[in-house]
Amino acid sequence: MNYASVVRVLAFLFLVVVITAVPSVFMSIAAGESSQTFAFGAMILSIIVVSSSVLLLTPKPKRKARPSDALGTVILWWFLTPLVTGMPFILGVENTSVISAIHEATACLTTTGQSVIAVHNNEWPISLVVWRGMLHLLGGLATITTAASVLAALNLGGPGIHRTVLFTVPETSFFDAVPRVARMVTLLMVVSLLALFSALVFMGVPAERALGDAVSALTTGLVHPQGIMRAPLDTGPSIILGFGLLFGAMGLALWLPLRDGKPIKAITDPEVMLFVGLLVVFIAFAVASDLNVTEGLSWALSALSTSGLSLSDPADYNRIPLPVLVLPALIGGSALSAAGGVKIARFIVLARRAGQEFRQLGYRRSILGFRFRDRELNERSVIGVWVYLIGYILAIFLTMAAFSFMGQDFIASIRLSIGSLTNSAAVLGNHPMDLPDTAQALTIFTMILGRLEVLALIPALSISFWRG
Repeated sequence: MNYASVVRVLAFLFLVVVITAVPSVFMSIAAGESSQTFAFGAMILSIIVVSSSVLLLTPKPKRKARPSDALGTVILWWFLTPLVTGMPFILGVENTSVISAIHEATACLTTTGQSVIAVHNNEWPISLVVWRGMLHLLGGLATITTAASVLAALNLGGPGIHRTVLFTVPETSFFDAVPRVARMVTLLMVVSLLALFSALVFMGVPAERALGDAVSALTTGLVHPQGIMRAPLDTGPSIILGFGLLFGAMGLALWLPLRDGKPIKAITDPEVMLFVGLLVVFIAFAVASDLNVTEGLSWALSALSTSGLSLSDPADYNRIPLPVLVLPALIGGSALSAAGGVKIARFIVLARRAGQEFRQLGYRRSILGFRFRDRELNERSVIGVWVYLIGYILAIFLTMAAFSFMGQDFIASIRLSIGSLTNSAAVLGNHPMDLPDTAQALTIFTMILGRLEVLALIPALSISFWRG
């Protein structure tokens, strides 16, 4: 492990966290929220002192950083950042639980979105709502950038699952190529956010809610603390928000072709086409659960994007059986998006490999191949996906069993394990509100595990990984 590179990059990334806190600071000052101003000031000062000291005292690395160094950085960032960004949720609001503050920050950073802090009369300080939105944006940016660079380089999930034209492994230090991906993802996210926000405001949605819902849609999270049971928008704005959820769930699979002026390529992308097909399937499931087509579409779009953002009355979703309710979240969105779940790309690889097997039944010596996004895939791709699925299923089972031993009933254990691992607030529901500290700690770990796509954390369990 190239510790000099890892520590210096982490210090720089925490300085980026300081930048994301600036809007919340201005909002707390403008709204006269003195306790929140103090909380943000304390957090910012702590980060600047520690990060600046690290950058000044740590010598520049003598050897090039490798993909494994980047993975170590990503793992440490996901576990350390909630500890720091949770500070305003304990100093700036009536909350005495440190674990709840960390839980709140983790839920926002992982774009899971649920809130576990009870505020008097549900009147959250506006600066903390803004902070939740900024953490969603920071987490969404980190998720997509990591997938398109670190996971692509490590080849997790099989060739072609995370690769894009934005990234190639550099001959110099690995970290030299990541900023290019981050800048492009930031630009695409900001442009999409401004377009969605403008469309919602044009349709008569108040600017405050339009901005929060736009961030929720594109990051597939829930910015507003009461977002799970919040009343939906009118039909017109809900349709616009539905398109925002589609863009959020597809991420770079839609953004990159549209950036290059290739709308046909965006529409015919395999992940986009399967996403639309899955929408039809789950609408049928919803109709069978006594919802109408419009309600079914609203639920299916929100559930597949793993957002939890309600496009129709959220009380209607209670009629959907639990196995159907959790299934869309398990599938998730694009491999290059902020959506959680197993990811659609992996199901495409498995389906095409299964089709190849069926075609070979009568011609065992025939040689057939299968492709994904114009790349020829081999048996290693399929093995990688199968290993990932086994790891994912095992993670669900183990966390579900752990929640059960912590006193949660069967239904709650299912929702907590699957909801946390898929980063889906809709599956979690209101269950995290009354969890004991040990169960909250497990929920925090599981949300981060979902963001690391399960297998990425496995190397961290080996001492040799940190010694290398």
